[in-house]
Amino acid sequence: MDAEKYHSELYFKEDVGEFGRDLPFQNDDMIEQHPFLNKIYPYALNTIHLVTYCENNTVSLLSGSLEIGTVESASGFADEIGGISCGVDHQGNLKSHAYDLNTLEKNDKHPQTRFVFAGSSIPHFDRLKSFAINMHIHNNVDDVISWKLALNSKGQPILITSLMEKENLL
Repeated sequence: MDAEKYHSELYFKEDVGEFGRDLPFQNDDMIEQHPFLNKIYPYALNTIHLVTYCENNTVSLLSGSLEIGTVESASGFADEIGGISCGVDHQGNLKSHAYDLNTLEKNDKHPQTRFVFAGSSIPHFDRLKSFAINMHIHNNVDDVISWKLALNSKGQPILITSLMEKENLL
């Protein structure tokens, strides 16, 4: 098993060689997410979605959101795994409402855990924002990039995926 993991990590490093350094990338191990994100919903990996753009050789944050897991149930059992998305300002503060990604229903608190969004901030947001901006710079793209990031229990950002197709970014 270690040989397979080692091979996968080497393969990833070859793919992102243009970054010029190793990236924190979660491969075969489970991500232990930050306690703050666990408090919101501990049964899924809650991700931070940041969109960066480059204009006049300057990379900046365009938008951010926190994507949070949910479970839909009419029968008392997990009928469908869903999610909600809560906007995040440029300082990492959560907006007062999240939206169900299936129904677009507005929620001021998580439907299962009852976590209230207003007044909460994503910890280490400056680190997450800098991480996305630095990856954009190293990627040398004069356009928009969407980043899905996790935040581990030690406050380190982990790249989940990125997207550069304009029609699927936001």
